Amino acid sequence: MSDKPPVTLSDVVNEGHLGLSPVVPGNPGTVITSAHTSDIHNPAEWLEPNSILLTTGLRFVNAEREHLLAVKLVDELREARVAAVFFGVGVYFDHVPAQLVAACKQAGFPLYTVAKDVPFYRIENFINQSQVAPDAYVQKRALWLSNDLLQSISAADPIKSLIARLATACRGTAVLYDESGTIVESSGDGPTHLMWKEIRSGKNDSGTIEIGRWAAMARPTVLKGVGYTLAVASMNHRVLTDLGDLLLETTQRLLAAIQGIAQFSDTRARHESMQLLTMLQDGIPVAREFRQWERMRALRFTPYGPVRAVVAANVDDEPLDPAFPELLQRRAETSGLGLLLAENGRTPESPPGFHAVVSDSSALNPWLELLEGSVVVGLSEPYKDLVSTPEAFREAEAAAGIARLQVKAAGHSEHGLSAGIVRLDEVDPATWLLARRLSSKDKSKLQAFVKDIDVDVELKETLIRYLADGFDVARVAADLFVHPNTIRYRLKKVESLIGGSLSNARVITNLYLAYHDDIVALSRA
Repeated sequence: MSDKPPVTLSDVVNEGHLGLSPVVPGNPGTVITSAHTSDIHNPAEWLEPNSILLTTGLRFVNAEREHLLAVKLVDELREARVAAVFFGVGVYFDHVPAQLVAACKQAGFPLYTVAKDVPFYRIENFINQSQVAPDAYVQKRALWLSNDLLQSISAADPIKSLIARLATACRGTAVLYDESGTIVESSGDGPTHLMWKEIRSGKNDSGTIEIGRWAAMARPTVLKGVGYTLAVASMNHRVLTDLGDLLLETTQRLLAAIQGIAQFSDTRARHESMQLLTMLQDGIPVAREFRQWERMRALRFTPYGPVRAVVAANVDDEPLDPAFPELLQRRAETSGLGLLLAENGRTPESPPGFHAVVSDSSALNPWLELLEGSVVVGLSEPYKDLVSTPEAFREAEAAAGIARLQVKAAGHSEHGLSAGIVRLDEVDPATWLLARRLSSKDKSKLQAFVKDIDVDVELKETLIRYLADGFDVARVAADLFVHPNTIRYRLKKVESLIGGSLSNARVITNLYLAYHDDIVALSRA
């Protein structure tokens, strides 16, 4: 037990160096047990009876017309038996917001202003260190700060909120650096670049870093396997001496908790994505289409907006890098691309790769760029009715088949093997029809038409060049380094073998279909 006399409201208000002025005066004899700084929206639940709330009014920024906000705050403070509000002017407001003044006057709740040149820690130290032994005060303050930092987890951007609260807690600056020293998130006006320079030099190994009037501390941390550095700085050196280690340690743990929550959320979203994709591939009735669109809305799809089916396969039939699907998911999230994705099995009928449904938006092309050089990709034509998804995947499978043929054909060129991306709506009819061959009889029929030509390699090469070069004899001769008359002689021989003229549309059609893949490969090369 402390033998010190209790501190009253009049003791605090009459201390001239604390810069307090009454707006709604309180009972001078009210005993004050502690003082805490907070700008969270519900501070009352973290304050003990007979304590002082120090605030800069952040909760009232851009909320000048929300009168109930002030009324609710005052009601909660009264219920928690908080002694008074000390409002710091000159930060967000030059005067106490009118709705807070009105709420305090109506409730008879004490309200005082703190001069803008008076730091809150001066008031906190006067009250808190006058009441209890220093060690007990530090413990109490540490618990309160930990609870305050914990509030960031429920924020829309928890890491940004956590760094901002950390800066407020140390009455200075908080910053999160990546491995290169780039600032990921920061709050406050401290010398962040000088801090990183000192941290990188290893001067932090001894504890506190002195940078002019600032004291700084830092801790390494790891998020998703990537190294970061968490640092705080304050001109009030006593704050870091008493609470620096605790603040950094608590923030490290909260960052890990935020990461765990994010991973859990990602896992749930991906499970939902795979489940939705499976249902669409199996086929859904028209009556359930609206419900599926509503579920897909949470995954960045616009209901009844155009989508495409996607089939992708690894060029070498090797398993995908486990990090690759995650990369695709992350890029879709950051770019706003609607995406349902599931990896394929490892059977011959389903080679390593993935199936997906994507929104046909401006974010699609940058996302597809991630696939170049890694997999062959087929995309269906855009569609809007989810009932058509099974047929769309048949289209995407055919497009992926075309892409694979193009890749194999390119493998014979001087440029080597490269992955292709084929959109079905950009494919010509002949390529589309050939990609949908269902039996070996179709292929045999075409091969039989040119079997006599295939025997003569030189004749076959000349004919394919002729078809690929748009029937330009001079160009074919230049490509093959022979006289044009030699080309004409070979083409006459072709006509005799197939029993038809090369000026006949039916003959040309049959030859084009038979040698389609070779012609496409030659054209690309």
